[in-house]
This record gives sequence, structure tokens and C-alpha cells, in this order.
Amino acid sequence: MKNWSKAIAMAMILATVWVALPVPADSGSPGKRAGTWEFFLPLTYTEEADFSGENGSSLEIDDDFGFGFGFGYNFSNHFQLNGMFNWNARGYDATVVTEGGSTVEYNNDLETSALSLNGIYYFLQGNFTPFVSGNVGWTFYDTNIPDGPSYGSCWWDPWYGYICTEYTPTKTDDAFTYGGGVGLRLDINRYFGLQGSYNKTWVDFDNADSAPDFDTWKLDFIFRMF
Repeated sequence: MKNWSKAIAMAMILATVWVALPVPADSGSPGKRAGTWEFFLPLTYTEEADFSGENGSSLEIDDDFGFGFGFGYNFSNHFQLNGMFNWNARGYDATVVTEGGSTVEYNNDLETSALSLNGIYYFLQGNFTPFVSGNVGWTFYDTNIPDGPSYGSCWWDPWYGYICTEYTPTKTDDAFTYGGGVGLRLDINRYFGLQGSYNKTWVDFDNADSAPDFDTWKLDFIFRMF
């Protein structure tokens, strides 16, 4: 909770400063996006989800917030291509089926880091427009389940003296993802805009009965770069 609240506060500060910047007399309409670069600070809320696996295993993932950043280029007033990085951490409850048929239940935090390539089509040329989007990408998952013995190292630091750290490897995975979304965009001025969207993402896990899907609501703080 602390991480995403700090991200929200930083995004709001940047948005306030960006909106307060003077707008050049020849800047034109805020909706004239063609030929411009944009920087994004997305805040996301992913809904809870339940999945079933092989031999009766299952997974219940909690809902929570996340954040990220991205860059995009407007090829026209209607079409944008962007790259995005998103991160979140959500609690989960898992049911594991042993070889003997008994079940074991445990819980932990699932951390996800996602890179995606997104295409957006804006229906209108003005500063307020609905849009649709599609994306493909790759997501890295860390279950925080120990996957080996811990090991560490110690050294002398010129500032802090003698320091020792310990690292425990955890069970991780990665998968191809794809999805789409619908939303609304508002360009407040030639420097700053907002867009909110609902997005559905599918994850191509090898051992799942079907491709798991996630429902995500997203608010993008958009900073225009000329």
C-alpha cells in the first residue's frame, strides 16, 4: 500500500506542475496529438481472480493497486504506439495437490513485472475522445516461495562499516501476455492529459487449464513532449 500511495502522490505533483506550465500562443488545440511523443505514469487496479490448475490445484489472487511508466508516439491524431512497464504485488492463496493426492494450502505475495507494446486508436481528433487499445507483451512472476538455500556475503563499507546481506532464491516464472481495452481520454492542454480505461489481459501459462485472464482498471497521467 505504501508503494502505490507514494506513486499516486508523485503523479499528482507532476501533473499539477505540468498543468501550471504556460501554454505557447501557437501551441494549437490540445487534441492535436500527431507527431508528438508522450510520457505516461499509469496507476492500475487489478481485480481479484481465481484459477484452476492440473490435478485439482487452484490459485486465488487478491485485488490491489500497481504503477508503472511508459513512452508513446502519436503517428496521427488517431493512432498511437507505446511501450509500457507495469508492476504490482498482490496477496494470494494457493492449493497444491501432492503426488499422494493430499492437498496443502499456503499464502504469500505474488509480484509481477510486465513489459508490453500497445496500439491505441482514438476515435476523435479533439481533446476529448473514446479509444480502443490492443497489446502484446511479456510478464515476469515472482511467487516469493523459497526455491533453494539462502546464501549471503559480508564486506566493509567506507560509510556504514561492516555489512552482511542474505539472499534466498524464490520460485519464478514468465509468460507471454495479450489483451485489449476501452477508455476515454481528455487532453487538458498541450502539456498534460488523462485517460482512464478498462483492460482485459490473458496470460499464456503452459500448465493452466485455459489462459488465465485479469481485469484491470487504469488511470494514465499523460505528459506531452514535443
